[in-house]
Amino acid sequence: MPSTRRRLLATAATGGTILLAGCTGQLPGTGPRRVDAVETGGERELVWQYPAAEVEEHDDGVGYGSVTFEGDRSSDGGSGRLAFELNTTVGGIAATEAYTDYEADWARFRLGPPNAYTATHPFEMWVQPPTGGFDLRTGYDHRAGRRELVVELPGIDTGGTITLPVLFDPSDDAVPDLFHCSFTVEASEPGAFGETVRASSRGTIEIAAARS
Repeated sequence: MPSTRRRLLATAATGGTILLAGCTGQLPGTGPRRVDAVETGGERELVWQYPAAEVEEHDDGVGYGSVTFEGDRSSDGGSGRLAFELNTTVGGIAATEAYTDYEADWARFRLGPPNAYTATHPFEMWVQPPTGGFDLRTGYDHRAGRRELVVELPGIDTGGTITLPVLFDPSDDAVPDLFHCSFTVEASEPGAFGETVRASSRGTIEIAAARS
């Protein structure tokens, strides 16, 4: 079993996902500007860049979120273990010049196998806390018959990159054929009149193709 000092076992969620709201750069009574994300990446990785309109014009935009399949970890002591990495990056060198000062307010990831797998194969998912002392919230949520890991970074308030290693640990050696993934982020331009944007997207990673 992974060291409890390095990884947090996701605990069962008792209700819906906590609603998070950023306040940096957001005037009272106003909400964030919702922007679309464009999906890039390959078979092993989902990458969501935003705003989509600017990314499609070959700009970097505000930043990106990603879920990457890192491979099998069965040799670490358990059959069927799979490793993933979650990444949220805002501002800095990853952004278009107009957005380099933007900071992430909060971010949320969801990750889980299909409902057919969930119904017959118990599993746990382990999350390694990020460096930098960021608050981390983990839990399980049930959506459309699926048991999903929910990972939240509720108070980031800085730019740059945060990565979170995740380990899928099944009770047997059966491996899901795919994983459903989603990402939501809110980012703000510093200052009382700075803009706040929110982006969300989802996708799937096909494990068989990613392992080949």
